[in-house]
Amino acid sequence: MTTTSVLPPKIAVLGFARSGRALAEALAARGVSVVVGDRRPEAEFEGLDALRARGIRFDFGGPSAAFLEGADWLAVSPGVPLDEATVRAARRRALPVLAEIEVAFRIAEAEAPGRHRWIAVTGTNGKSTTTSWIAEILKRAGRPAVLAGNIGAPLSGFLDEASPRDFVCEVSSFQLEAIERFRPHVAVLTNVTPDHLDRYADFAAYAAAKARVFERQEAGDFAVVNADDATARSVATRARRVLFSRGARPKGAGGAAWVEAGKLQCDVAAPKHAVVAADRLALPGAHNLENALAALAAAECLATPAEAIVAALTRFEGLPHRTQLVAEARGVRWVDDSKGTNVDATAKSLEGRAPASVLLILGGRDKHGDFAALRQAVRSTARAVLTIGEAAPAIERALEGVSRLESCGTMGEAVARAARLARPGDTVLLSPACASFDQYKNFEERGRHFAALARKATEERHGP
Repeated sequence: MTTTSVLPPKIAVLGFARSGRALAEALAARGVSVVVGDRRPEAEFEGLDALRARGIRFDFGGPSAAFLEGADWLAVSPGVPLDEATVRAARRRALPVLAEIEVAFRIAEAEAPGRHRWIAVTGTNGKSTTTSWIAEILKRAGRPAVLAGNIGAPLSGFLDEASPRDFVCEVSSFQLEAIERFRPHVAVLTNVTPDHLDRYADFAAYAAAKARVFERQEAGDFAVVNADDATARSVATRARRVLFSRGARPKGAGGAAWVEAGKLQCDVAAPKHAVVAADRLALPGAHNLENALAALAAAECLATPAEAIVAALTRFEGLPHRTQLVAEARGVRWVDDSKGTNVDATAKSLEGRAPASVLLILGGRDKHGDFAALRQAVRSTARAVLTIGEAAPAIERALEGVSRLESCGTMGEAVARAARLARPGDTVLLSPACASFDQYKNFEERGRHFAALARKATEERHGP
């Protein structure tokens, strides 16, 4: 099978962020006529002349009514809602509406049929860490592992060669909304808790989008599911069901990873065996124990050597902006959890911390999260909550009476106030439970700003 046999002559690509750009380039390289549309003006983009020289056309600031003319497919970037006007127009024309990851998957499989292994990780929280941990395990085993997808490296950017590879993909609910044939050999569901309710009609619709990661799997594939999460546990699948749990071995699993006698145990690839002591894991915290168990289960589904699994579980350095220590002085730790963009992520970040030891920075753009669900965790751990951004009033109403609340407005004000309040033994924690788009381009920019301010505040307060 050749690539041209699976790609139509003309494809419209909607959304020109990282995924849209990578896909447009990959399609043009394969002789497809490509038109790219984006609601932003042309002035916001760079490098367009080189792309135009390759035959890619653009329709910015709309796109216009002519955008879909002659197109055979509409490929959508993850940030494009499926109720967007252009998407609705495509469906009225009976055009397939496909996610970037779906089109890239088809290309990869057409150019090297059956030669790749596909691992997909989704979930509300923990998916980036779990995806990266799995990739780290496979690399330590000498596998040609590629880390791609929602983690920031579009799958379309890895199509230049057809050599066999292990594609380890983080996939979001937005991406899963528009897949048709995407079939991972190992699919992981870390958990499902309320998030993105500004995009979905209700929690059930959001959970259904997550469950699509298992939709095309067959009996010979693996579905790795969090047994401690009621919504994840209830998802149906045709694949071999492998469960992981922070408690005892889950019942009814076709293999499992769990904790017993202080050690991570597994019986996926072999009879029950202890893999590594929980206190040796490279990343601390209950949420990272879950991530490690998911990565362990997935690695055993792929028959990965034990020594590679242990090495990665004990030496993995973690990800930026996910409970990352960015400054420390005089007994005060400054922790960047800017990737904690929903209530459940923030709750997990607070879990296990000492009473009244946290100065918590919360806020940003509200994704219709239930901030009241943080009341117990905040009451147990936070000496003060410093609010920022658009969601500040809603957060303050939800948390009234459980901790000291101060409205700071901006990150600069919040960090300055935290520096004045901090005392030895405290943790200043940015875990905002909100999106970043009211004041920043993305959570990475927010995290970098916090880290820079934290280092500066530490230096000014305590000297070099």
